[in-house]
This record gives sequence, C-alpha cells and structure tokens, in this order.
Amino acid sequence: MPVLRPRLRVLGSFELRIPLATGTGATTTATSPLENDERRVLALLALIAAPTAARDLARVLWPRLTGDVALGTLAGVCDSLGDLVVAQDGTLRLSGEVSVDLARALELLRAWEQAPSAVESHAPDELVELLSGDLLPGWAEDWVRPERERFRRVRLHALESLCRRLTAAGRHELAIRAGLLVVGAEPLREGARRALIEAHLAAGNVSEAVHQYELFVQTCAKLGLAPCAEFSAFFPPSPAWPVLRVRRPIHPGGAVGRGLRLDAPSRRTQVSAGTGVWG
Repeated sequence: MPVLRPRLRVLGSFELRIPLATGTGATTTATSPLENDERRVLALLALIAAPTAARDLARVLWPRLTGDVALGTLAGVCDSLGDLVVAQDGTLRLSGEVSVDLARALELLRAWEQAPSAVESHAPDELVELLSGDLLPGWAEDWVRPERERFRRVRLHALESLCRRLTAAGRHELAIRAGLLVVGAEPLREGARRALIEAHLAAGNVSEAVHQYELFVQTCAKLGLAPCAEFSAFFPPSPAWPVLRVRRPIHPGGAVGRGLRLDAPSRRTQVSAGTGVWG
C-alpha cells in the first residue's frame, strides 16, 4: 500500500488533506481545518518552494506590523502547523513530506519540455487536470496576484501546446479538454482556437469545429476585430452556407480542413495568438 502524505492544493482552490488511519488499519485522507493565518503561511511557502528567511516571510505576510511583532506572529503560526513546516538556521520551508500540486504541475511541465513526443510517459491526464485552475483564485494578497498572473500565462501556453501535441498523438478527447480550458479563459486567443478546431476535426467532430469557428468570428465581430487570414481559411467558401463543405475527408488522428468563409468585419484589426512564457 502506498504511503499517504499530506497534500496541499493551491491550484483551483486551497485545501490541505492529511492522512488518517481508520479503525480497520487502512489509511485515508481528510480535509484539515485551518485558521486564516495558517492557510496564508502554507500558501506562501508553497509558492516560494525553497528555504526562506523567517524575517522576510513575516515582512511579506504582515507588512503593517513591526519586524519583531510580525516575526513573533509567524512563530506562533508555525508552532500550530507542527511538522508541516521545518525551521532551520533562521529559515522556514514546507516539510518534504508535504505534496504540493503546484510543484507537481511544474515537474510535469519540465518533463514535457524535455521530451514533448513522449505523450503517455508524462501523465497528460494529470497535467491537464492540474492546469485546469488558476493559482489561489480569489485571494487578494499582494504577494499572490503577480504569481497568479505569471502561472496563468504558463498554464494557458502549456494547455495550448498540449492541445496540439495530444491531437497529433490521437488523444482527441483530452486535446479538446485542454483547448476548451484555454479558450474559456481567453476567448480571443486565436492560436488556441485554431488548435481546438483542429482537435475537433481530427476527432471527426465537424459540427463542433464549425461551432468553435463561428464563436470566434462572432466574438471578434463584437469588438470590431477580424481573424487573421490563416484562421479565416479553415473551411472553403460554400454557396450553400451554412451547409459545410469540407475540402478533404477527415482521417482520425490528423487535423484537416481549410476555410469556411464569413464576411469579415469592416475593421481589419488582427487578433494575436497570445502565447505566454514563464518568467
């Protein structure tokens, strides 16, 4: 039986789950109730992911308190967290026994970057699930907001790339989920919309591909924008529109299809692909 570890979740929501022994000798996990300051300390240590001077942490967490008062407050919170936090030589870090979903997501992303063609060996289902939510959504802390925006750029760029790679690998359902997560977060992200349409076409979902095409064109038109020529050429012109005429047959495992024509809005502003990078 695998050894259960405390699990800290900061993606999509905040949650700490602690392993518990049952009366039958088996083990399970349960959500741990935490005070607000306990949640803040754990979240900050999860984001930093390295030993950090306690005085620096206290200054970030309680900027309105004097240095000594903030440090004393931090010490009291760490005492209540027990073995979850390790203090050493004036620094604090999360215990190595605590599993953090953010760290796992970044680990999987690094593996994908090193071997992008090895789809199944890098837990794509788990990675898409981890990347489905923002970092600590709803938290208004000054130290959370820039990290959330940085991770948001990383996760949307990664999901767009995963959509394409999974389509090429024949994992159409998971590719579509990845693409939907991106366009749901950024409806004007043209590169992601193209990747999603290609995933639908590869899966044989022609009607869904057309629906995504229409959604993007309509969203652009509301803002006085027009898709770029490459996007507009997804399906061929058809005098029988809205009846779709796909130029080539659709083969499972390969995205095909060029151009369904719609009248372009009068303002010819191009929509960018909107990729992002970590850092």
